[in-house]
Amino acid sequence: MCLNGSRRAADGAVVPLTPAALAESAAGAVAAGATEVHVRPRTPCGRESSPRV
Repeated sequence: MCLNGSRRAADGAVVPLTPAALAESAAGAVAAGATEVHVRPRTPCGRESSPRV
């Protein structure tokens, strides 16, 4: 499950971007049955911090 993908805060209030929001979303996904969680790390201003490969 990918928690945030390339989505940004402007895409909706429920897109998890902060470490706390990502952890909460990951816990919810695992509780719902996810066995893998993928996140895209962000800088403090919300930009993706790792290049796409």
